[in-house]
Amino acid sequence: EGRQYIEIDRWFPSSKTCHVCLNRVDNLTLDVRAWTCKHCGTHHDRDVNAAINIRNEALRILRLGSVRVISLGTSESACGGDVSRSGKTSVLLDAIPVESGSQLCTA
Repeated sequence: EGRQYIEIDRWFPSSKTCHVCLNRVDNLTLDVRAWTCKHCGTHHDRDVNAAINIRNEALRILRLGSVRVISLGTSESACGGDVSRSGKTSVLLDAIPVESGSQLCTA
């Protein structure tokens, strides 16, 4: 329907990054559903903040022209494998925005 499907990096810290000032909290466990940015004081609902950051990252990718169109049927999956983040320390700095593939686990 004239739309592009863009995947951002699976480790992009969308819920831990303040969408207002881009400050990132170091530790935010999954049970924390809302938090306040210590830098700018903005109070965030974790899911709404993540959605805004994901939208902004996709728009950034489009502006850079580094979009790789991905079909909805991708071949790689996190199912049954090691999905740990080996050696990564900052996804925002190295900005590798397009993941090679993800799909729903059926196994």
